[in-house]
Amino acid sequence: MSYDIPINVKQWNKKEIRKNTGKLVRGVLIYELIMFVTIIADITRRIIMNSRNDDFNVDTFLDKASESGTSSIISVFLGLVFLFVYFRKSDCLKRIFYTGDKMTGRSFLILLTVFMSAQAAFSLIGGGMELGFNQFGYSILGEIEDASSNSSTVSMLLYASFIGPVSEEIIFRGFVMRGFEKYGARYAVVMSAVIFGLFHGNLIQSIFAGLVGLVLGYTAMKYSIKWAVLLHIINNFVFGELLTRLLSGMSESMQSIVLYGIEGAFLAGTVVLMLMNKTEIREKMKGIKIDRGLLGVTFTSIWLLIFIIFQLAQGISGIEKLPV
Repeated sequence: MSYDIPINVKQWNKKEIRKNTGKLVRGVLIYELIMFVTIIADITRRIIMNSRNDDFNVDTFLDKASESGTSSIISVFLGLVFLFVYFRKSDCLKRIFYTGDKMTGRSFLILLTVFMSAQAAFSLIGGGMELGFNQFGYSILGEIEDASSNSSTVSMLLYASFIGPVSEEIIFRGFVMRGFEKYGARYAVVMSAVIFGLFHGNLIQSIFAGLVGLVLGYTAMKYSIKWAVLLHIINNFVFGELLTRLLSGMSESMQSIVLYGIEGAFLAGTVVLMLMNKTEIREKMKGIKIDRGLLGVTFTSIWLLIFIIFQLAQGISGIEKLPV
């Protein structure tokens, strides 16, 4: 399917659109449920095994358990097995690893620059939202810290840096995006980014994930999912884990200066690219149209509404009241 083909909702049956949306979102919800149940079961098992120790402390144990990525790795494996079975008869399964245009070094560098500039947006939006909530006596600092925290164990490092990115790309730029693709490539990229963002269940991280989801979706749609996986790993491992560890010997203020400097450089690079290609971008933006009726029908899917409410509830639960 060409990336530039516009799709009109009148060409499709509304019931079929809702049914397709429901099937895709239901799969993501069940995947999330599998992850939750697996992690809880693993923690419960560990508590039972260690509760007889004299020095056992529930709070300390839970803190250590949250730092381990073992249960997350197991849950992702089980969840992916389920999804491959769940979508076994769907067309999206056949197109997950579809290869489009050939990726060039210049194109990848541009995509990386735009992708990483979202980090600057994350810092600015996060800071702005925190100030806004503070005015009403609340804070989302905990959510910001959760979204930007580093791994403290090898298993969590493997999960956050490699296994997580690969599995998320297969799910959101694979099953989900390809599942929406029959109604238009642009629509598929946008919807996969929206669902990817909401999936994180964190108010600030959801915004960041939604933004980068657009870049990842475009990359997978135009080139191949393998390039989206590479971008995702570079973000999580190189800039999320490796760089932080390399800077760990510096003072916190110096670390912030370096990190903000890198984010600013990517943002400046994106601005320069936009200015250099403003005419081409303007022309492309004119042609980027998604039928509003298609989006309207999609967002009346019961399963999508349930998904949105569930994820927003998770995000809202992370808002904390400031001490008086």
